[in-house]
Amino acid sequence: MLKLPSELAIMQVETLHQDLLQELNSNNDICLDISDVVSADTASIQLLCALQKHLLTIHHKIVWVGSSDALQNAINQLGLNQYLTLESKG
Repeated sequence: MLKLPSELAIMQVETLHQDLLQELNSNNDICLDISDVVSADTASIQLLCALQKHLLTIHHKIVWVGSSDALQNAINQLGLNQYLTLESKG
């Protein structure tokens, strides 16, 4: 499981990208703990969309752990709530 930082911002996207690549090596669903996320920008949402797209091609998914109103609001504002559905698993 990968715990996302409280601020998902463009300055952290490269680090987050590297962390996600390591998680992808497991060849399983990707568990993301979003419980600490208090802000999210477009660059970070774009990275999560790219992850979702890749996982769909290999028949896996993102498993969301916890909840984040800030992340949900950012996804809704971008009109991506049908693509990135934050269904929490805990």
